[in-house]
Amino acid sequence: PVGHTLDLAAAALPAPPGMAEAVEAATCALPAYLSGHGYTPLGVPSLRELLAHRYTQRGLPTTPDQIMVMGGSLQAFALILRAFVSPGERVVVDHPTYPNVLEAIRQVPARTVPVPLGPDGWDVTMYEATLRQSAPRLAYLVPDFHNPTGALMPARTRERIAAITAKTRTLTVVDETLVDLALDLPASEMPPPLAAYDQSDHVLSVGSTSKCYWGGLGVGWVRAPASLVPTLLAARAVTDLGTSVLGQLTAAELVARHETILETRCAMLRSRRAALIDALQSHLPSWRFVRPPGGLSLWCELDAPVSSTLAVMAAQQGVRLAEGPRFGTDGAFERFVRLPFTLPEAELVEAVERLADVSAALASRTTERALPTGRGVRRPAADLTPVVT
Repeated sequence: PVGHTLDLAAAALPAPPGMAEAVEAATCALPAYLSGHGYTPLGVPSLRELLAHRYTQRGLPTTPDQIMVMGGSLQAFALILRAFVSPGERVVVDHPTYPNVLEAIRQVPARTVPVPLGPDGWDVTMYEATLRQSAPRLAYLVPDFHNPTGALMPARTRERIAAITAKTRTLTVVDETLVDLALDLPASEMPPPLAAYDQSDHVLSVGSTSKCYWGGLGVGWVRAPASLVPTLLAARAVTDLGTSVLGQLTAAELVARHETILETRCAMLRSRRAALIDALQSHLPSWRFVRPPGGLSLWCELDAPVSSTLAVMAAQQGVRLAEGPRFGTDGAFERFVRLPFTLPEAELVEAVERLADVSAALASRTTERALPTGRGVRRPAADLTPVVT
């Protein structure tokens, strides 16, 4: 019988040590806000000031009035879509990209225009040609430890993409949710934010506490050119009037201690990444991947286009997977699967051992009728809606 379920669908960490203390400190700060109405369309000042300071430290001068605190980076992206994109308009995305963003675009409904990521990352020539040919209303990029590939966009590429953004006047959303999870280089050597090269007020940055701190906190933000903030505020007013004050104050406590927390987080992730890589090399040596310099996951290429079938069979063995097609359009990436290295080392090894058994069983079925792949795959009842983050 299968033991406990190992969740590799969510690339997310448990809360860090000190979370309870941060909540306690935030609770002590809360009375200062209780005499007011509690609605914070831009966010509480202390958090906005900390975030603006962090952007400035990274090379992007920012004032607190350029920060809008939201209930997460996905909510921030959905707000940008609502504010600037109309049904039928085009949105350019990396391909592969974050699955929930693809669904948010479908909900507009807008038209997704994918630009493939190559083995070396972003093809600037192809990206520019796509913008010129498709005339999108919006572009969405993940330059910092890209989800799911883990790629890091070089500074020169950021500069060129910002120039293309200005020339084509394409509003561009840069997702920086994973920017602080550098595992193979010090923070001082990270490229500047893409928005630091923006000379046309067309780049918005979104971030979140979900990957570096804890998904349960529910705090994210938009860093926008000052000229776009009024439009965002007007769009927000029809859905919500602010994020939890206690959550924001807790986030402020964590951001204020980011150096200590991130040092511990990154050391833990290095160990878990090494354990996952060693297990794959031992038990699934034919799976191919590039060791990412940061982030939370490996993007693995399989021997055959069986990702969806593999996910179904793995669920039956107690391993939840995010199959490749979730990260693309039109059934792409059946040869890929994302494997986060967020579980403890022993659980990662156990998950890979189970996947090796599943992979062997799948290979042995070559003489039998194959399960359908792609959207038509029937999932076990217990795994109908695995969370993919």
